[in-house]
Amino acid sequence: MPKFYKILLLVLIIGNIIESSAQGLRFLNPTDSIDGRTSYVVFKGKKPVFTQQLNISFDLQMPRVDEVGYLLHLIDDKRGVNYNLFYDGRGHDWFEFNEEGKTTLFRSHFDKKALLDKGWVKFSLCLDLDRKKILMTIDGKQTQAQVDNLPAVLSPMIVFGRYDYLIEVPSAIIKNLHIQGGGATDYFFPLSQSRSNDVYDQNQRKVGHVDNPYWVINDCYHWQKLVSMHFSNNAGANFHPKRHLFYGYTRDTLFIYNADNHDILYRAFSAACPVDINLGMNFIDTRSDRLYTYEVFKYDRLEDRPRDEPSIASLDLNTFEWTPESYDQLPTQLHHHGNILDTLRNRFCIFGGFGSMLYFRNLNIYDIKEHRWEEAKTLKTCTPRYFTSLGIDSQCRYAYIFGGMGNESGNQSVGRRYLYDLYQVDLENYSTKLLWSLERGKQQNTVPVRNMFIMGNYFYTLCYPEALSESHLRLCRYSLTDGSMEMLGDSIPIQSDKIATNANIYYDPIVDKFYVCVQEFTDDIASTITLYSIQLPVLSDAEFARVSKLPIDTKLVYIGITLFAMFAAALFYLYYRRCKQKKLVRYNEKLDVQVAESRANAIYLFGNFTAFDRKNKDISYLFTDKLRELTCLLFWYNKRGGISSKLIGTMLWGDKPADKVKNSRSVIMNHLRKVLEEIDGIELAYVDGFYQFIIKKPFYCDYLDYEHQVMTETYTEQSLLSILRRGKFLQSQNMPTLDQFKSETERVMSPIILRLMKRTYANSELKLTLYLTEVMLYIDPYHIEAFSYQMKALKRLGKVYEAQDISRAFHEEYIKAFGEDFTNS
Repeated sequence: MPKFYKILLLVLIIGNIIESSAQGLRFLNPTDSIDGRTSYVVFKGKKPVFTQQLNISFDLQMPRVDEVGYLLHLIDDKRGVNYNLFYDGRGHDWFEFNEEGKTTLFRSHFDKKALLDKGWVKFSLCLDLDRKKILMTIDGKQTQAQVDNLPAVLSPMIVFGRYDYLIEVPSAIIKNLHIQGGGATDYFFPLSQSRSNDVYDQNQRKVGHVDNPYWVINDCYHWQKLVSMHFSNNAGANFHPKRHLFYGYTRDTLFIYNADNHDILYRAFSAACPVDINLGMNFIDTRSDRLYTYEVFKYDRLEDRPRDEPSIASLDLNTFEWTPESYDQLPTQLHHHGNILDTLRNRFCIFGGFGSMLYFRNLNIYDIKEHRWEEAKTLKTCTPRYFTSLGIDSQCRYAYIFGGMGNESGNQSVGRRYLYDLYQVDLENYSTKLLWSLERGKQQNTVPVRNMFIMGNYFYTLCYPEALSESHLRLCRYSLTDGSMEMLGDSIPIQSDKIATNANIYYDPIVDKFYVCVQEFTDDIASTITLYSIQLPVLSDAEFARVSKLPIDTKLVYIGITLFAMFAAALFYLYYRRCKQKKLVRYNEKLDVQVAESRANAIYLFGNFTAFDRKNKDISYLFTDKLRELTCLLFWYNKRGGISSKLIGTMLWGDKPADKVKNSRSVIMNHLRKVLEEIDGIELAYVDGFYQFIIKKPFYCDYLDYEHQVMTETYTEQSLLSILRRGKFLQSQNMPTLDQFKSETERVMSPIILRLMKRTYANSELKLTLYLTEVMLYIDPYHIEAFSYQMKALKRLGKVYEAQDISRAFHEEYIKAFGEDFTNS
């Protein structure tokens, strides 16, 4: 083979191994199905010949539950060889190497807990055909046996898991399988696939078959739903990483879920939790094996709190007995605060939160030993916020505060903005340092969950757009140095309607997994707590897409030059496309349409009905529902010369007697005249039996402006959008009398919007296209053509994630409305 092809082949092989660091094959061991067990067969067809010796080595992760079964079989029917490797992890904890149906050649005991704590251990089996010896090494411990009938040559089929009638299979995981013999016989199986029943070696050759595979790499991208717990009373939940247990609790009951064997245990407390659980905030101190539940605030006045009602209590996770810890409470409720456990100083810290119409920037510290809240530390350089995330480094030297929502004043009435910044807090002197702050531009706004995990130069947390009722959590990895972010794994659904809804992320270093606990409330009391897990290293969308591709046949190496040329062409195309994309984005950044600012002496009908007097004061509140209905009717009929008093009576009070209609009409007309006295340029007149508006400058009405532009065809995209982007026409006016006004306006508006939508898209004015699709979806939320242009424009602008979220929401709403997905219509 020419040197160039050898180099290219090596690059392909190494690239595949590097991309697939999260590799492995788990052996399925269902208790109710023989056919469901995994069987991984190497050299099922043409078998290599091994002389001198046969070495089999791999990385092994043993089951975390008590199991028994066959892990490995070596079968050479021609030479009468049939060996098996038997595993017993039910307390005896040994490996046996047996000659099938005859005798046990040797047995090797092991310390199961020690090997489980290591996670992955090295396993090797050597059949020395010259010296008639078999050696087995587990994590450096070697066991051997003299086997005089061992043949000088072997050409075996090698089977992992189920084989023939031997159906017991332990749910172990193997990776990096290496099979070597004398000479050039050398096979490596990275086990880096995400699918397929074919077995490939390092040269991408199919040399075997696997039944019922469970490719571990999928656990590094897909969140696995473990269990859901439903609580009719206020509840809390947490995870104990050393015990691998989830604890869910109410005042009366404890729920325990074992993440290793998936066992579930319920037990009632002998004495109820002394804390009156409201939000169920808590933390676990793994040093003392205690779960602390706390409520920072409940009573406006401390004297209202019963003397025997603590604010903090701890649960001994060995005896399951509650102990009151503290009767202190903080001055206000702190919804969605971040929290950390400072094990070095034996204290629990919370930061930020929302309560009493305020956002906070206090670091509140609870001294676990002294059972009291210390005086709060105000981090003045940090913006008051809630929905914030808190983390602590492994040395407990620094705390880290990330993101959230808030404002500089801390006053909710000022409004809020989304924050994407990271602060470092020295836990000795509470000095605060801003590490970075990001501007996300037009990206979808998200908030993090209350905690994070710091690993090396990164921290991991979950983020989601909390403003969406049907939202999705995504795992995000941020750089501590510059804030660069990458989304990892797929999404976790979350219903974020209630303010008490929350999610927490936990890390188990032994099994190298993230666990997530999502608590969703149906009201202020009942909730559902759902647990999820994902294996590290967690893959991004792009990484998972790469490893999901099956190996390429090595014969394709001989067209390497062509592939290289195609690769170079693809790079050039991507470079050209990226330049074109950047140019397109820069061009669209210049295209912006601002909603026209409110002005004095104006009435707005698009969006919410709004009115401003001569001093530019909002006087919408002066217009009652009936008055708004009358005003809209007068604007509608104004171009027809007005509306008769009889028609007004019929439309507004059709079910009342004539005398009462006349009286009501007189009252409302006087009321309208009085309100219009606050606005210059408009007055109500009664001419020839018809009521009509007399309008002159400086009065302004967005509907009249829109109507004039349409009638005279003097509109542009910008001029129309500055009006229409305020919202749906007569958005909050749901009176039947206005239905025709709405439908007539939207009937005229729809073809204009569609025409402009197509024109702006063809001219690459994609930002304007998105504004126009937004207006079209005001008119018809299920307008497929507008949705299509919205998706195409977002993708051309590179806003893929935003397009995915909008697409998901559109499909779900379409199915709710019509009972089927529009793509199947």
